[in-house]
Amino acid sequence: MNIHQLSARYIEEQDRILVRINTTEGTEMRVWLTRRLTLALWPTLSRAVFEHIARQDDYTTHLSDEASKKMLFDFQREAVLQGADFHTPYEENATPPALPLGSAPLLVTEVRITPVANGPLKISFNEQLPGQASARGFQVELAPPLVHGLVQLLEQALTQSAWNQAGELLGSAQAPASDTLTAVDRPKYLN
Repeated sequence: MNIHQLSARYIEEQDRILVRINTTEGTEMRVWLTRRLTLALWPTLSRAVFEHIARQDDYTTHLSDEASKKMLFDFQREAVLQGADFHTPYEENATPPALPLGSAPLLVTEVRITPVANGPLKISFNEQLPGQASARGFQVELAPPLVHGLVQLLEQALTQSAWNQAGELLGSAQAPASDTLTAVDRPKYLN
């Protein structure tokens, strides 16, 4: 699968992130990332990307401390992102793309990240839902520039979703002064 374009966008009505992967062959893979999965995946993905990129570069092996490796990683990431095209809109073809997984996006229940020595980072997206006869899924291989691009797009979608802020607010929330909420105090839910 040769990736042509990536998109990650927070869809407020679904309260999910829609990731779309467009290939040069004219196919498109679509996945939903839920809040629970994304927030659990984020630290693992960040660490896997950091370690994978560090292993790719021979000159990072002589660096012994994590701070130096992190600084070099951030520098490389910024260099890659400067050359990336985040301004071209995701291509909506006049003819619908081939959808090998069907028109409904994959509701991701499992993500597997596999670094390949001196190669791409493999990411498998799988869906195994109750009552579903067989699992649906696919795997992508991302070279370092695409890895950085995907992480950047996911960061932007996370920022737009405000999921991290909600978690921070829940962790620091104060208990209400009374056991009852007035109509003014009552929380409002989007979904």
